Amino acid sequence: MKVIPFEGNTPTCNFEYFRVREGPNYFVSYYKNSSRLHYDPKECWRVLGVAKFTDTGKALKEWAVEMYESNLPKPELDMAAIAAQGFGPEAHTDEEPNDNTRTII
Repeated sequence: MKVIPFEGNTPTCNFEYFRVREGPNYFVSYYKNSSRLHYDPKECWRVLGVAKFTDTGKALKEWAVEMYESNLPKPELDMAAIAAQGFGPEAHTDEEPNDNTRTII
C-alpha cells in the first residue's frame, strides 16, 4: 500500500490517496473532526462544503482527479495491432488450427 498525501494538508484538514495492490484505490479525508473513506475523487472534494470554492479547495479537486486518473487500470490489448504484427499467441485468428493440415500415411 502506498499513501500519497495532498500538498496542502494541515492538522485539521487532511487528505490522502491510498494505492493498494488488491481492491480499489481510495481517498481518506479528515475534516471537521470527521474521517471518511471515498472511492470517487469528487466525493472527496465535496467534503469541504462551501470551502470547496477556495484556492485550496480547487487545488484539492485537481489533485484528487489527477490521482484517480493516473491510477486507472490499463486498457486491454489492442488485438488489431497484435494481429498485424503477427507475433505471439494473441496474433492467431479464430480459425481452427487443424483446418490447413495434411495427414501423412
